[in-house]
Amino acid sequence: MQKKELEYMENLLLSRKNILLREFEERFKKYRENYREKLTDIAEIASSSSNEVLEITVAEEDAKELKQIEDALARIKAGHYGVCEQCGRIIKKARLKAIPFATLCVSCKAEEEKVCDEKTAQTRCEPEDMVNRPENNEADEADKKHMRKRIIESEYDDHRN
Repeated sequence: MQKKELEYMENLLLSRKNILLREFEERFKKYRENYREKLTDIAEIASSSSNEVLEITVAEEDAKELKQIEDALARIKAGHYGVCEQCGRIIKKARLKAIPFATLCVSCKAEEEKVCDEKTAQTRCEPEDMVNRPENNEADEADKKHMRKRIIESEYDDHRN
C-alpha cells in the first residue's frame, strides 16, 4: 500500500476508535447515573437487568472491536497492514475500506467460512470455535463480530424505542 493509502486507513481506524471510546464514556456515565437512583419496583428491576445484559454485551463487542483496531494500527506501524495473516497475499483495498481491521483476504475468509459451514452441518458453529483453530486468532473473526455487534446495537435501539 502506498503511504497516502496507509494514512487514509490509519485515519479511518483512529476515527472509529474515537467513536468507540466516546460511546464507552457515554455508556459509563449513563450506568453511573442509573445506579445512583434506587430501583424499587420488581418490573423496573427486571427491565433494568435485561438492559444491563444488553449493554454489557454491546460493551464487550465494542472492546473486541477496539482491540482489533489497535492490532490493525500496530500492523500499520510494523509495515504488515493489508497482508493476509493466513496466506501472506495482499488484502484488496475494497475489503480493507469495508473492514479496516480485516486480517484475512477474501479467499482465506471464504475458506474459514466454509469450514464453519461444514461444522454447522454437524453441530452449531460459534465464532469462538474458529478462534480456537491453531491457524486462526481472535482478530480473524472481525467480520462476524462486527456484524454481531451491529445486530446487538439494532436490537438495543429497538428495545429502547
